[in-house]
Amino acid sequence: MSYLNEFEQELKGKLLSAETDESIIRWVTEKLLQSYRDGVRSGQRATVRIERGKSRPQGSFPAEA
Repeated sequence: MSYLNEFEQELKGKLLSAETDESIIRWVTEKLLQSYRDGVRSGQRATVRIERGKSRPQGSFPAEA
């Protein structure tokens, strides 16, 4: 199940339950914040991978140093 489908199912369950509006809002806020943080971490890892993967252009240094 995708993240959005899972989120939608959880939200529907909370809306149909006896939970207060405040507790549902707090839950949604926490889910959004966690998703944002996961995205930021994922982006940082991608940036690091790209930087590590860079190589010098061929011919920048003599073959024998």
